Amino acid sequence: MNSARIRPWLAPVLLFGLAVVVRLWAAGQIGFPVNEGSASYVGVARNLVEGRGLVSDAIWSYATPPLVLPKPAFELWMPMASFLAAIPMTLLGTTFSAAQLSSVLFGAAVAPLTWWVAREAARHQGLETHRAAMVALGSGLAAAFLGPFLVAAAMPDSTTPFLVFGVAAAIAMASMLRRPTIRAGLLLGVLLGLAYLSRQEALEFGAAYALLVVVAVRGQPGRRLAGAARLLLSPLAGGLIIVVPWFLRDLSVFGTLFPGQTLENAYLSTNEQIFAYAERPTAATFLAQGPSTIVGHMVGGLAHDLVNVIVLPGLPVGIIGILAVVAMRRAPAFRQPTALQALLVSGLLIYLVSSLVVPVATLWGTFLHASGPLLVGLTVAAMLGLDAAVARLGRLRGWSRPNAWLGPLLALALAIPFAVLQVSVLGQQASDTKTRLDAIVAQLAALPEIQATAPAGSVSGNVPQQHAVLISDHPIWLAEALRRPVIALPDEPPGEVAALGRDFGTVIVVEFDQRGRYPAEWLASDAAPCLAAAPQTLPAPGGSALLVRLAASCTTP
Repeated sequence: MNSARIRPWLAPVLLFGLAVVVRLWAAGQIGFPVNEGSASYVGVARNLVEGRGLVSDAIWSYATPPLVLPKPAFELWMPMASFLAAIPMTLLGTTFSAAQLSSVLFGAAVAPLTWWVAREAARHQGLETHRAAMVALGSGLAAAFLGPFLVAAAMPDSTTPFLVFGVAAAIAMASMLRRPTIRAGLLLGVLLGLAYLSRQEALEFGAAYALLVVVAVRGQPGRRLAGAARLLLSPLAGGLIIVVPWFLRDLSVFGTLFPGQTLENAYLSTNEQIFAYAERPTAATFLAQGPSTIVGHMVGGLAHDLVNVIVLPGLPVGIIGILAVVAMRRAPAFRQPTALQALLVSGLLIYLVSSLVVPVATLWGTFLHASGPLLVGLTVAAMLGLDAAVARLGRLRGWSRPNAWLGPLLALALAIPFAVLQVSVLGQQASDTKTRLDAIVAQLAALPEIQATAPAGSVSGNVPQQHAVLISDHPIWLAEALRRPVIALPDEPPGEVAALGRDFGTVIVVEFDQRGRYPAEWLASDAAPCLAAAPQTLPAPGGSALLVRLAASCTTP
Protein backbone atom coordinates (compact mmCIF):
# COMPACT_ATOMS: atom_id res chain seq x y z
CA MET A 1 0.00 0.00 0.00
CA ASN A 2 1.20 3.49 -0.83
CA SER A 3 2.75 5.08 2.29
CA ALA A 4 1.40 8.47 1.24
CA ARG A 5 -2.12 7.07 1.68
CA ILE A 6 -1.31 5.66 5.11
CA ARG A 7 0.41 8.71 6.60
CA PRO A 8 -2.65 10.99 6.98
CA TRP A 9 -4.35 8.35 9.16
CA LEU A 10 -1.28 7.41 11.18
CA ALA A 11 -1.68 10.12 13.82
CA PRO A 12 -5.38 9.49 14.64
CA VAL A 13 -4.88 5.71 14.71
CA LEU A 14 -1.91 5.99 17.07
CA LEU A 15 -3.78 8.48 19.23
CA PHE A 16 -6.72 6.09 19.49
CA GLY A 17 -4.43 3.21 20.47
CA LEU A 18 -2.66 5.30 23.09
CA ALA A 19 -6.00 6.52 24.47
CA VAL A 20 -7.22 2.91 24.78
CA VAL A 21 -4.10 1.89 26.73
CA VAL A 22 -4.34 4.85 29.11
CA ARG A 23 -8.07 4.23 29.70
CA LEU A 24 -7.49 0.54 30.35
CA TRP A 25 -5.01 1.58 33.04
CA ALA A 26 -7.56 4.00 34.54
CA ALA A 27 -10.31 1.36 34.49
CA GLY A 28 -7.97 -1.03 36.28
CA GLN A 29 -7.57 1.48 39.11
CA ILE A 30 -11.32 2.01 39.57
CA GLY A 31 -13.11 -1.24 40.29
CA PHE A 32 -16.37 0.11 41.69
CA PRO A 33 -18.83 2.79 40.48
CA VAL A 34 -18.13 5.57 42.96
CA ASN A 35 -21.08 7.62 41.72
CA GLU A 36 -24.49 5.99 41.83
CA GLY A 37 -25.30 7.21 38.34
CA SER A 38 -22.68 4.86 36.93
CA ALA A 39 -24.05 2.03 39.07
CA SER A 40 -27.51 2.72 37.68
CA TYR A 41 -26.40 2.63 34.03
CA VAL A 42 -24.52 -0.61 34.57
CA GLY A 43 -27.43 -2.13 36.49
CA VAL A 44 -29.93 -1.28 33.77
CA ALA A 45 -27.55 -2.71 31.14
CA ARG A 46 -27.36 -5.94 33.15
CA ASN A 47 -31.14 -6.10 33.43
CA LEU A 48 -31.40 -5.54 29.67
CA VAL A 49 -28.92 -8.36 28.95
CA GLU A 50 -30.77 -10.64 31.38
CA GLY A 51 -34.02 -10.05 29.51
CA ARG A 52 -35.75 -7.86 32.09
CA GLY A 53 -35.78 -4.78 29.86
CA LEU A 54 -34.92 -1.14 30.60
CA VAL A 55 -35.74 -1.28 34.30
CA SER A 56 -34.00 -0.54 37.59
CA ASP A 57 -34.43 -2.14 41.00
CA ALA A 58 -33.99 1.28 42.61
CA ILE A 59 -36.35 4.24 42.78
CA TRP A 60 -34.19 7.34 43.25
CA SER A 61 -36.84 9.88 42.21
CA TYR A 62 -40.57 9.99 42.92
CA ALA A 63 -41.24 12.75 40.38
CA THR A 64 -42.37 10.55 37.52
CA PRO A 65 -45.03 7.84 37.69
CA PRO A 66 -45.44 4.94 37.58
CA LEU A 67 -43.92 4.33 41.00
CA VAL A 68 -43.56 0.59 40.54
CA LEU A 69 -40.82 -1.92 41.24
CA PRO A 70 -38.89 -2.68 39.16
CA LYS A 71 -38.98 0.93 37.97
CA PRO A 72 -38.90 1.82 34.28
CA ALA A 73 -35.49 3.43 33.82
CA PHE A 74 -34.50 6.81 32.39
CA GLU A 75 -37.21 9.16 33.56
CA LEU A 76 -34.44 11.79 33.57
CA TRP A 77 -31.18 10.19 32.52
CA MET A 78 -30.82 8.92 28.96
CA PRO A 79 -30.17 5.34 27.81
CA MET A 80 -27.07 5.46 25.59
CA ALA A 81 -24.56 4.53 28.30
CA SER A 82 -26.58 1.42 29.16
CA PHE A 83 -26.93 0.47 25.50
CA LEU A 84 -23.15 0.71 25.05
CA ALA A 85 -22.42 -1.19 28.27
CA ALA A 86 -24.81 -3.99 27.27
CA ILE A 87 -22.69 -4.87 24.21
CA PRO A 88 -19.60 -6.23 26.02
CA MET A 89 -21.75 -7.48 28.91
CA THR A 90 -23.58 -9.74 26.45
CA LEU A 91 -20.27 -11.30 25.42
CA LEU A 92 -18.20 -11.18 28.61
CA GLY A 93 -20.73 -11.36 31.42
CA THR A 94 -22.75 -8.83 33.36
CA THR A 95 -19.90 -7.36 35.40
CA PHE A 96 -18.74 -3.83 36.04
CA SER A 97 -15.45 -4.62 34.30
CA ALA A 98 -17.28 -5.69 31.15
CA ALA A 99 -19.27 -2.45 31.18
CA GLN A 100 -16.03 -0.50 31.58
CA LEU A 101 -14.69 -2.00 28.36
CA SER A 102 -17.32 -0.28 26.21
CA SER A 103 -16.62 3.04 27.92
CA VAL A 104 -12.86 2.57 27.43
CA LEU A 105 -13.08 1.77 23.73
CA PHE A 106 -15.74 4.34 22.92
CA GLY A 107 -14.14 7.02 25.05
CA ALA A 108 -10.78 6.57 23.33
CA ALA A 109 -12.34 8.04 20.18
CA VAL A 110 -12.12 11.49 21.78
CA ALA A 111 -8.36 11.61 21.10
CA PRO A 112 -8.52 11.34 17.28
CA LEU A 113 -11.67 13.49 17.21
CA THR A 114 -9.87 16.23 19.13
CA TRP A 115 -6.93 15.89 16.74
CA TRP A 116 -9.40 16.43 13.88
CA VAL A 117 -10.90 19.54 15.47
CA ALA A 118 -7.43 20.98 16.14
CA ARG A 119 -6.15 20.23 12.64
CA GLU A 120 -9.12 22.05 11.13
CA ALA A 121 -8.71 25.00 13.49
CA ALA A 122 -4.98 25.26 12.76
CA ARG A 123 -5.69 25.25 9.04
CA HIS A 124 -8.19 28.10 9.38
CA GLN A 125 -5.68 29.90 11.58
CA GLY A 126 -3.22 29.76 8.67
CA LEU A 127 -0.45 28.03 10.61
CA GLU A 128 2.46 26.57 8.71
CA THR A 129 2.53 22.80 8.33
CA HIS A 130 4.85 21.96 11.24
CA ARG A 131 3.07 24.23 13.71
CA ALA A 132 -0.35 22.98 12.62
CA ALA A 133 0.79 19.38 13.07
CA MET A 134 2.04 20.12 16.59
CA VAL A 135 -1.22 21.86 17.55
CA ALA A 136 -3.23 18.88 16.29
CA LEU A 137 -0.96 16.25 17.86
CA GLY A 138 -0.73 18.14 21.15
CA SER A 139 -4.51 18.46 21.31
CA GLY A 140 -5.03 14.77 20.62
CA LEU A 141 -2.45 13.77 23.24
CA ALA A 142 -4.01 16.09 25.82
CA ALA A 143 -7.44 14.53 25.17
CA ALA A 144 -5.89 11.06 25.53
CA PHE A 145 -4.52 11.92 28.99
CA LEU A 146 -6.92 14.53 30.40
CA GLY A 147 -8.09 13.53 33.87
CA PRO A 148 -11.86 14.10 33.49
CA PHE A 149 -11.90 11.98 30.33
CA LEU A 150 -10.01 9.13 32.01
CA VAL A 151 -12.33 9.16 35.01
CA ALA A 152 -15.40 9.17 32.73
CA ALA A 153 -14.07 6.23 30.71
CA ALA A 154 -13.38 4.22 33.87
CA MET A 155 -16.91 4.76 35.24
CA PRO A 156 -19.51 4.04 32.55
CA ASP A 157 -22.15 6.75 32.53
CA SER A 158 -23.54 9.45 30.25
CA THR A 159 -20.34 11.54 30.20
CA THR A 160 -18.39 9.52 27.63
CA PRO A 161 -21.09 8.97 24.98
CA PHE A 162 -22.14 12.62 25.20
CA LEU A 163 -18.51 13.67 24.86
CA VAL A 164 -17.87 11.56 21.77
CA PHE A 165 -21.16 12.21 19.98
CA GLY A 166 -20.99 15.90 20.90
CA VAL A 167 -17.52 16.39 19.42
CA ALA A 168 -18.49 14.40 16.31
CA ALA A 169 -21.62 16.56 15.95
CA ALA A 170 -19.51 19.73 16.20
CA ILE A 171 -17.32 18.46 13.35
CA ALA A 172 -20.45 17.74 11.31
CA MET A 173 -21.84 21.22 12.11
CA ALA A 174 -18.76 22.91 10.67
CA SER A 175 -18.89 20.73 7.57
CA MET A 176 -22.59 21.46 7.05
CA LEU A 177 -22.15 25.22 7.48
CA ARG A 178 -19.36 25.30 4.89
CA ARG A 179 -20.75 22.83 2.34
CA PRO A 180 -24.43 22.10 3.01
CA THR A 181 -25.75 18.89 1.49
CA ILE A 182 -28.66 16.63 2.39
CA ARG A 183 -26.27 13.82 3.29
CA ALA A 184 -24.19 16.05 5.57
CA GLY A 185 -27.36 17.39 7.18
CA LEU A 186 -28.75 13.93 7.85
CA LEU A 187 -25.44 12.87 9.39
CA LEU A 188 -25.45 15.93 11.64
CA GLY A 189 -29.02 15.19 12.73
CA VAL A 190 -28.20 11.56 13.50
CA LEU A 191 -25.19 12.60 15.60
CA LEU A 192 -27.27 15.17 17.49
CA GLY A 193 -29.95 12.52 18.04
CA LEU A 194 -27.37 10.09 19.43
CA ALA A 195 -26.00 12.86 21.63
CA TYR A 196 -29.55 13.44 22.91
CA LEU A 197 -29.90 9.76 23.75
CA SER A 198 -26.73 10.28 25.81
CA ARG A 199 -27.76 13.48 27.62
CA GLN A 200 -30.56 16.02 27.30
CA GLU A 201 -27.97 18.81 26.96
CA ALA A 202 -27.88 17.90 23.27
CA LEU A 203 -30.75 20.38 23.06
CA GLU A 204 -28.19 23.13 23.72
CA PHE A 205 -26.07 21.69 20.92
CA GLY A 206 -29.07 22.07 18.63
CA ALA A 207 -29.63 25.62 19.84
CA ALA A 208 -25.95 26.42 19.20
CA TYR A 209 -26.24 25.11 15.66
CA ALA A 210 -29.38 27.20 15.06
CA LEU A 211 -27.49 30.25 16.32
CA LEU A 212 -24.60 29.54 13.97
CA VAL A 213 -27.08 29.14 11.11
CA VAL A 214 -28.52 32.59 11.88
CA VAL A 215 -25.01 34.04 11.70
CA ALA A 216 -24.26 32.17 8.47
CA VAL A 217 -27.36 33.41 6.60
CA ARG A 218 -27.21 36.95 7.96
CA GLY A 219 -25.15 38.07 4.99
CA GLN A 220 -27.63 36.65 2.43
CA PRO A 221 -30.35 39.31 2.06
CA GLY A 222 -33.34 37.98 0.18
CA ARG A 223 -32.18 34.40 0.59
CA ARG A 224 -32.08 34.06 4.36
CA LEU A 225 -35.18 31.90 4.68
CA ALA A 226 -34.11 29.55 1.90
CA GLY A 227 -30.59 29.38 3.25
CA ALA A 228 -31.78 28.63 6.76
CA ALA A 229 -34.15 25.94 5.49
CA ARG A 230 -31.32 24.31 3.58
CA LEU A 231 -29.17 24.22 6.70
CA LEU A 232 -31.86 23.15 9.15
CA LEU A 233 -34.35 20.77 7.52
CA SER A 234 -32.12 17.79 6.80
CA PRO A 235 -30.49 17.86 10.30
CA LEU A 236 -33.98 18.04 11.79
CA ALA A 237 -35.04 15.01 9.76
CA GLY A 238 -31.93 13.06 10.75
CA GLY A 239 -32.44 13.87 14.41
CA LEU A 240 -36.10 12.87 14.39
CA ILE A 241 -35.22 9.49 12.94
CA ILE A 242 -33.18 8.80 16.07
CA VAL A 243 -35.22 10.42 18.84
CA VAL A 244 -38.84 9.74 17.83
CA PRO A 245 -38.70 6.05 18.84
CA TRP A 246 -37.41 7.11 22.26
CA PHE A 247 -40.13 9.74 22.59
CA LEU A 248 -42.72 7.05 21.85
CA ARG A 249 -41.15 4.79 24.48
CA ASP A 250 -41.34 7.58 27.09
CA LEU A 251 -44.93 8.28 26.13
CA SER A 252 -45.92 4.64 26.50
CA VAL A 253 -44.03 4.06 29.76
CA PHE A 254 -44.35 7.39 31.57
CA GLY A 255 -47.35 8.86 29.79
CA THR A 256 -45.42 12.01 28.85
CA LEU A 257 -42.60 13.16 26.58
CA PHE A 258 -41.19 15.31 29.39
CA PRO A 259 -40.81 13.33 32.64
CA GLY A 260 -41.41 15.36 35.80
CA GLN A 261 -37.87 15.28 37.20
CA THR A 262 -36.63 17.34 34.24
CA LEU A 263 -38.78 20.31 35.22
CA GLU A 264 -38.48 19.85 38.97
CA ASN A 265 -34.69 20.17 38.85
CA ALA A 266 -35.22 23.84 38.03
CA TYR A 267 -37.35 24.27 41.18
CA LEU A 268 -34.87 22.80 43.66
CA SER A 269 -33.91 24.90 46.66
CA THR A 270 -31.78 22.07 48.11
CA ASN A 271 -30.35 19.01 46.43
CA GLU A 272 -32.13 16.76 48.93
CA GLN A 273 -35.43 17.72 47.23
CA ILE A 274 -34.42 15.44 44.36
CA PHE A 275 -35.56 12.57 46.61
CA ALA A 276 -38.76 14.28 47.80
CA TYR A 277 -41.87 12.12 48.15
CA ALA A 278 -44.62 13.99 50.01
CA GLU A 279 -43.11 17.47 49.72
CA ARG A 280 -42.24 17.84 46.06
CA PRO A 281 -40.56 21.05 44.83
CA THR A 282 -42.85 23.38 42.88
CA ALA A 283 -42.72 26.79 41.29
CA ALA A 284 -44.29 28.18 44.48
CA THR A 285 -41.62 26.71 46.77
CA PHE A 286 -38.96 27.92 44.35
CA LEU A 287 -40.24 31.51 44.37
CA ALA A 288 -40.69 31.42 48.15
CA GLN A 289 -36.89 31.39 48.50
CA GLY A 290 -36.84 35.07 47.57
CA PRO A 291 -34.82 36.88 44.87
CA SER A 292 -31.59 37.10 46.85
CA THR A 293 -31.46 33.35 47.49
CA ILE A 294 -32.35 32.51 43.90
CA VAL A 295 -29.65 34.83 42.54
CA GLY A 296 -27.21 33.49 45.12
CA HIS A 297 -27.80 29.95 43.85
CA MET A 298 -27.18 31.11 40.28
CA VAL A 299 -23.93 32.83 41.20
CA GLY A 300 -22.90 29.75 43.14
CA GLY A 301 -23.74 27.55 40.16
CA LEU A 302 -21.68 29.70 37.78
CA ALA A 303 -18.70 29.67 40.14
CA HIS A 304 -18.94 25.94 40.88
CA ASP A 305 -19.21 24.92 37.23
CA LEU A 306 -16.33 27.16 36.21
CA VAL A 307 -13.88 26.36 39.01
CA ASN A 308 -14.80 22.82 40.09
CA VAL A 309 -15.67 21.41 36.68
CA ILE A 310 -13.55 23.26 34.10
CA VAL A 311 -10.56 24.94 35.74
CA LEU A 312 -9.42 22.50 38.44
CA PRO A 313 -10.22 19.06 36.94
CA GLY A 314 -9.12 20.24 33.49
CA LEU A 315 -5.75 21.61 34.56
CA PRO A 316 -3.93 23.05 32.76
CA VAL A 317 -5.92 23.17 29.51
CA GLY A 318 -9.09 24.53 31.14
CA ILE A 319 -7.59 27.79 32.37
CA ILE A 320 -5.15 28.15 29.44
CA GLY A 321 -8.00 27.51 27.00
CA ILE A 322 -10.19 30.18 28.60
CA LEU A 323 -7.35 32.72 28.44
CA ALA A 324 -6.65 31.77 24.83
CA VAL A 325 -10.30 32.21 23.83
CA VAL A 326 -10.34 35.69 25.38
CA ALA A 327 -7.02 36.71 23.83
CA MET A 328 -7.65 35.19 20.37
CA ARG A 329 -11.42 35.69 20.10
CA ARG A 330 -11.05 37.54 16.77
CA ALA A 331 -8.75 34.92 15.24
CA PRO A 332 -10.03 32.97 12.20
CA ALA A 333 -10.11 29.64 14.06
CA PHE A 334 -12.67 31.11 16.46
CA ARG A 335 -14.60 33.38 14.08
CA GLN A 336 -15.02 31.11 11.07
CA PRO A 337 -17.38 28.08 10.93
CA THR A 338 -15.12 25.49 12.50
CA ALA A 339 -15.76 22.58 14.82
CA LEU A 340 -13.85 24.54 17.46
CA GLN A 341 -16.34 27.39 17.17
CA ALA A 342 -19.27 24.95 17.46
CA LEU A 343 -17.77 23.32 20.56
CA LEU A 344 -17.19 26.65 22.29
CA VAL A 345 -20.63 28.08 21.48
CA SER A 346 -22.49 24.91 22.49
CA GLY A 347 -20.31 24.51 25.57
CA LEU A 348 -21.05 28.07 26.65
CA LEU A 349 -24.79 27.46 26.26
CA ILE A 350 -24.62 24.24 28.29
CA TYR A 351 -22.62 26.04 30.99
CA LEU A 352 -25.10 28.90 31.22
CA VAL A 353 -28.22 26.70 31.21
CA SER A 354 -26.76 24.31 33.80
CA SER A 355 -25.58 27.13 36.06
CA LEU A 356 -28.58 29.46 35.75
CA VAL A 357 -31.59 27.19 35.11
CA VAL A 358 -30.67 24.27 37.40
CA PRO A 359 -28.13 25.96 39.73
CA VAL A 360 -28.81 23.64 42.67
CA ALA A 361 -28.84 20.39 40.71
CA THR A 362 -25.61 21.30 38.94
CA LEU A 363 -23.76 21.12 42.27
CA TRP A 364 -24.34 17.36 42.10
CA GLY A 365 -23.06 16.90 38.55
CA THR A 366 -25.44 18.28 35.91
CA PHE A 367 -22.75 20.30 34.14
CA LEU A 368 -19.96 17.94 35.17
CA HIS A 369 -21.35 15.14 33.03
CA ALA A 370 -22.07 17.47 30.09
CA SER A 371 -18.83 19.46 30.12
CA GLY A 372 -16.75 17.11 27.94
CA PRO A 373 -17.32 18.82 24.56
CA LEU A 374 -16.46 22.21 26.05
CA LEU A 375 -13.27 20.76 27.56
CA VAL A 376 -12.31 19.50 24.09
CA GLY A 377 -12.86 22.98 22.69
CA LEU A 378 -10.78 24.53 25.46
CA THR A 379 -8.05 21.92 24.90
CA VAL A 380 -7.74 22.93 21.26
CA ALA A 381 -7.92 26.62 22.18
CA ALA A 382 -5.14 26.06 24.74
CA MET A 383 -2.88 24.49 22.11
CA LEU A 384 -3.54 27.35 19.70
CA GLY A 385 -2.80 29.85 22.47
CA LEU A 386 0.40 28.08 23.51
CA ASP A 387 1.52 27.90 19.88
CA ALA A 388 0.96 31.64 19.48
CA ALA A 389 2.82 32.34 22.73
CA VAL A 390 5.80 30.17 21.72
CA ALA A 391 5.88 31.78 18.28
CA ARG A 392 5.92 35.23 19.83
CA LEU A 393 8.64 34.21 22.27
CA GLY A 394 10.66 32.84 19.37
CA ARG A 395 10.45 36.14 17.54
CA LEU A 396 11.51 38.05 20.65
CA ARG A 397 14.42 35.68 21.29
CA GLY A 398 15.41 35.39 17.64
CA TRP A 399 15.06 31.62 17.49
CA SER A 400 16.13 30.03 14.22
CA ARG A 401 13.52 27.25 14.62
CA PRO A 402 9.84 27.51 15.56
CA ASN A 403 10.09 25.00 18.46
CA ALA A 404 6.37 24.36 18.10
CA TRP A 405 6.65 21.29 20.33
CA LEU A 406 7.22 23.42 23.43
CA GLY A 407 3.54 24.31 23.95
CA PRO A 408 2.19 20.75 23.84
CA LEU A 409 5.09 19.52 25.98
CA LEU A 410 4.32 22.11 28.65
CA ALA A 411 0.61 21.26 28.67
CA LEU A 412 1.21 17.51 28.85
CA ALA A 413 3.86 17.88 31.56
CA LEU A 414 1.21 19.47 33.75
CA ALA A 415 -1.83 17.46 32.60
CA ILE A 416 -0.45 13.92 32.96
CA PRO A 417 0.59 14.06 36.65
CA PHE A 418 -2.69 15.71 37.56
CA ALA A 419 -4.62 13.03 35.64
CA VAL A 420 -2.70 10.29 37.47
CA LEU A 421 -3.57 11.98 40.76
CA GLN A 422 -7.29 12.19 39.89
CA VAL A 423 -7.49 8.54 38.86
CA SER A 424 -5.48 7.37 41.87
CA VAL A 425 -7.60 9.31 44.36
CA LEU A 426 -10.82 8.08 42.80
CA GLY A 427 -9.47 4.54 42.69
CA GLN A 428 -8.83 4.64 46.42
CA GLN A 429 -12.31 6.05 47.02
CA ALA A 430 -13.78 3.23 44.92
CA SER A 431 -11.87 0.59 46.89
CA ASP A 432 -12.84 2.09 50.25
CA THR A 433 -16.48 2.45 49.25
CA LYS A 434 -16.69 -1.14 48.01
CA THR A 435 -15.10 -2.46 51.21
CA ARG A 436 -17.55 -0.50 53.34
CA LEU A 437 -20.57 -1.48 51.24
CA ASP A 438 -19.63 -5.17 51.22
CA ALA A 439 -19.36 -5.21 55.01
CA ILE A 440 -22.74 -3.53 55.48
CA VAL A 441 -24.47 -5.67 52.87
CA ALA A 442 -23.18 -8.85 54.53
CA GLN A 443 -24.81 -7.79 57.80
CA LEU A 444 -28.05 -6.80 56.08
CA ALA A 445 -28.28 -10.10 54.25
CA ALA A 446 -28.23 -11.94 57.57
CA LEU A 447 -31.26 -10.10 58.98
CA PRO A 448 -34.47 -12.21 58.96
CA GLU A 449 -36.73 -9.35 57.89
CA ILE A 450 -34.53 -8.54 54.90
CA GLN A 451 -35.33 -11.99 53.52
CA ALA A 452 -39.08 -11.54 53.92
CA THR A 453 -41.40 -11.57 50.94
CA ALA A 454 -42.54 -8.11 49.87
CA PRO A 455 -46.16 -7.69 50.97
CA ALA A 456 -48.97 -6.44 48.81
CA GLY A 457 -50.06 -2.84 49.07
CA SER A 458 -47.19 -0.99 47.41
CA VAL A 459 -47.91 1.98 45.22
CA SER A 460 -48.03 -0.30 42.20
CA GLY A 461 -49.82 -3.12 44.02
CA ASN A 462 -47.21 -5.36 42.42
CA VAL A 463 -43.62 -5.86 43.59
CA PRO A 464 -42.48 -8.85 41.51
CA GLN A 465 -39.26 -9.59 43.46
CA GLN A 466 -39.79 -11.93 46.38
CA HIS A 467 -37.75 -9.72 48.70
CA ALA A 468 -38.56 -6.96 51.14
CA VAL A 469 -38.25 -3.41 49.83
CA LEU A 470 -35.69 -1.23 51.62
CA ILE A 471 -35.40 2.54 52.04
CA SER A 472 -31.92 4.06 51.85
CA ASP A 473 -29.96 7.24 51.20
CA HIS A 474 -27.97 5.22 48.63
CA PRO A 475 -30.75 3.26 46.93
CA ILE A 476 -28.87 2.42 43.74
CA TRP A 477 -25.74 1.06 45.40
CA LEU A 478 -27.81 -1.01 47.80
CA ALA A 479 -30.17 -2.31 45.10
CA GLU A 480 -27.24 -3.40 42.97
CA ALA A 481 -25.38 -5.00 45.87
CA LEU A 482 -28.39 -6.88 47.27
CA ARG A 483 -30.17 -7.43 43.95
CA ARG A 484 -33.45 -6.42 45.57
CA PRO A 485 -35.70 -3.32 45.37
CA VAL A 486 -34.56 -0.22 47.25
CA ILE A 487 -36.22 3.19 47.28
CA ALA A 488 -34.79 6.61 48.11
CA LEU A 489 -34.97 8.13 51.58
CA PRO A 490 -36.63 11.57 51.30
CA ASP A 491 -35.44 14.47 53.45
CA GLU A 492 -38.84 14.65 55.14
CA PRO A 493 -40.10 14.13 58.73
CA PRO A 494 -40.09 10.57 60.12
CA GLY A 495 -43.86 10.35 59.86
CA GLU A 496 -43.72 10.97 56.11
CA VAL A 497 -40.91 8.43 55.74
CA ALA A 498 -43.14 5.95 57.58
CA ALA A 499 -45.98 6.77 55.17
CA LEU A 500 -43.62 6.11 52.27
CA GLY A 501 -42.75 2.78 53.87
CA ARG A 502 -46.42 1.84 54.17
CA ASP A 503 -47.01 2.72 50.52
CA PHE A 504 -44.22 0.35 49.50
CA GLY A 505 -44.73 -2.26 52.21
CA THR A 506 -41.52 -1.76 54.20
CA VAL A 507 -40.38 -0.64 57.66
CA ILE A 508 -36.60 -0.91 57.06
CA VAL A 509 -34.34 2.12 56.49
CA VAL A 510 -30.59 1.84 55.88
CA GLU A 511 -28.71 5.11 56.35
CA PHE A 512 -25.11 5.33 55.12
CA ASP A 513 -24.17 9.01 55.30
CA GLN A 514 -25.24 12.41 56.54
CA ARG A 515 -27.80 13.79 54.12
CA GLY A 516 -30.21 16.54 55.07
CA ARG A 517 -31.85 15.89 58.45
CA TYR A 518 -30.75 12.27 58.64
CA PRO A 519 -29.35 10.29 60.40
CA ALA A 520 -29.44 12.90 63.20
CA GLU A 521 -33.25 12.95 63.18
CA TRP A 522 -33.45 9.20 63.86
CA LEU A 523 -31.42 9.71 67.03
CA ALA A 524 -33.51 12.61 68.32
CA SER A 525 -36.20 12.02 70.93
CA ASP A 526 -38.93 13.39 68.65
CA ALA A 527 -38.47 10.42 66.32
CA ALA A 528 -39.11 7.82 69.03
CA PRO A 529 -42.86 7.36 68.23
CA CYS A 530 -41.86 6.39 64.65
CA LEU A 531 -39.30 3.78 65.69
CA ALA A 532 -40.12 0.16 66.40
CA ALA A 533 -36.75 -0.21 68.15
CA ALA A 534 -33.64 1.80 68.82
CA PRO A 535 -31.56 2.38 65.65
CA GLN A 536 -28.96 -0.33 65.15
CA THR A 537 -25.38 0.43 64.14
CA LEU A 538 -23.89 -1.67 61.35
CA PRO A 539 -20.10 -1.36 61.76
CA ALA A 540 -17.91 -1.28 58.67
CA PRO A 541 -14.43 -0.09 57.64
CA GLY A 542 -14.56 3.55 56.65
CA GLY A 543 -17.83 4.32 58.42
CA SER A 544 -20.76 2.49 59.95
CA ALA A 545 -24.34 2.53 58.71
CA LEU A 546 -27.55 2.92 60.67
CA LEU A 547 -30.37 0.39 60.50
CA VAL A 548 -33.76 1.87 61.41
CA ARG A 549 -36.96 -0.10 61.92
CA LEU A 550 -40.06 2.06 61.51
CA ALA A 551 -43.13 1.69 63.68
CA ALA A 552 -46.11 0.69 61.59
CA SER A 553 -48.37 2.98 63.63
CA CYS A 554 -46.31 6.13 63.00
CA THR A 555 -48.26 8.91 61.29
CA THR A 556 -47.41 12.35 59.99
CA PRO A 557 -48.18 15.08 62.55
